[in-house]
Amino acid sequence: MAHNQQILTRPHWLLLASLMLGVFLGALDISIVSPALPNIARDLNAQGLGLSWIITFYTLVYVLAVPLMSSLSDRWGRKRVLLANIVLFGLGSLYAAFSHTIVHLLIARGVQAFGAGGLFPIASTVVGEEFPSERQGMALGFIGMVWGVAAIIGPLIGGWITQWFSWQAIFYVSTALSFLTLIMAWKTLPPSTSLHHSPFDWPGTIFLGAGLLPLVYVLSSLKDTAVWHSLITPPNGYLLLLSIAALTIFFFLERRAAAPVIPVQFFKKRAINISTALSFARGMTEAGIAFLPFYAIAVLGIDPGAAGTLIIATAVTMFLLTEPAGFLVDKIGPKIVLIFGGTMTALGAFLMIYANSILTFILYQIIMGTGLSALSGAPVRYVVLRATKDTQKASAQGVVSLASSFGIMVGSALAGSFLATGSGVQTPPISAFHNIYLSVATVAVIAAILPLALRPR
Repeated sequence: MAHNQQILTRPHWLLLASLMLGVFLGALDISIVSPALPNIARDLNAQGLGLSWIITFYTLVYVLAVPLMSSLSDRWGRKRVLLANIVLFGLGSLYAAFSHTIVHLLIARGVQAFGAGGLFPIASTVVGEEFPSERQGMALGFIGMVWGVAAIIGPLIGGWITQWFSWQAIFYVSTALSFLTLIMAWKTLPPSTSLHHSPFDWPGTIFLGAGLLPLVYVLSSLKDTAVWHSLITPPNGYLLLLSIAALTIFFFLERRAAAPVIPVQFFKKRAINISTALSFARGMTEAGIAFLPFYAIAVLGIDPGAAGTLIIATAVTMFLLTEPAGFLVDKIGPKIVLIFGGTMTALGAFLMIYANSILTFILYQIIMGTGLSALSGAPVRYVVLRATKDTQKASAQGVVSLASSFGIMVGSALAGSFLATGSGVQTPPISAFHNIYLSVATVAVIAAILPLALRPR
């Protein structure tokens, strides 16, 4: 596709539709199981911390898969790796539908997440390679909108599917969507081309996983009434030291790898560092929103379907505002858009602590959704595309997706630890949800300050 034309052609729009569907696929399953957790707990005899890992384990494997798939797409081509990702996601979804134990379900979620890992970063990279520069903000806005909306409406879809059919039906839907996405991507993506043939960085991948796995376990097992004590008490203290050691070795290895999973030279650029931090904040917020149906059930005493429906307020807000945010990036640059996004996200998350009626649940979601609209997709990824060379774009997008996924993972792990305190996940104390949204608000305040260091354009 030609880069010198500013008007998008029919092939551009078909390609964008395929990329959006792929991103929708990966984002949807982060949160779609949230309202089904009580039913899964009943059928598979799982509860407390083990149950929260249905979401946490997905985000952990996703975090590991993002840099892996981004790097493989540089080596083997975007189309080949993206199609392989879709197939893996579909197989994992089918396995999840037939799971009869919590262990089988966790394995299936891992396969799903491994396939989902390349969908967002590769889609963002394809936009940077195939779309005119004057239209990249708009295209990234569409992709960001789909990601945000899918992650938000996951509980809505999951709640009604669970109420009408069963939690297994959630994964049948994911399998069917995988098949449709595979066909569209096969027909619309340009042929695969390799940008380099450097050997894959297996040592870096192994040490990244060795660092993240114990870290997530520690975060998910913290006690909100004694955080410091639970952090240093064995086995958490030993696991934390293991995580620090493994991640230190990882960064040491990445400085010498021919094709590193995460090129550490990226972090010498201010724009990349700010984009990474903002993506982490967005991920934390999405993790908090994923638990809103639980919060509504606990506060309002409503059923899963109605609780999932409440979250449509965030989805509609993001659907309406994320694309205009992309257009604003093309017009005025990302800086002002990002400052506004962090401010509104922080305000909405803080107010959510005081939600006690259907009206306040909807109103505070709209405020958070407005902020997320400005943090999702176009502004951050526009900054990254401008700050990197063509041969580094996929890896750089992978770093941003990794940060977002790490935010979701940390947010989910912390939420799991809050919810596991007291009565457990099935009947969580209201204070546990207050802690979740206070954590989100704190991170979002930082996200509102960081863009001040960006250049105006």
